[in-house]
Parts: sequence; C-alpha cells; structure tokens
Amino acid sequence: MRRKAMLTVGRKKKGRGALLVSRRPLQHMVLRTLRELKKIVPDAQDADVDVLLRRTADYICILELKVTVLRRLSTIYGV
Repeated sequence: MRRKAMLTVGRKKKGRGALLVSRRPLQHMVLRTLRELKKIVPDAQDADVDVLLRRTADYICILELKVTVLRRLSTIYGV
C-alpha cells in the first residue's frame, strides 16, 4: 500500500479566491532529498520517512563520534 503524497496540489482556500498554488517543485525537492538520504544512510533503502530521519540522526551522531576519536588519536600520535 502506497502512502499519500506529503504535499497537496491545488487551491489553498476556496472562499478567499486564492490563486492556484503549485507545490510540485517543493515536493520534488523533498522527494529528491529523501532519495539522496536513502543512498547515503546505511540500512535505509526500504525505510519509511520517519525511520529514515531517525536513522539519519543516528548516523550523524556516529559520524561525529568517529571524527572526535580520529582527532584525539591524531593529537596523541602527532599526525
């Protein structure tokens, strides 16, 4: 079962005579960014958006920890 699109396309509010608002460029940008994240973050190819964002946050924490460890090792060994 597919999820519905995150953004809707159409009029904002009918009563106020709002112009037709196209949100497709924003929607495409968000979907493209999510596809990029799925390529970068390990074990995230089949994840939903909420799981993908959680795994991304965890991956960022892991990468920051690795950088900290490598910096400390380089100061110890004088590299």
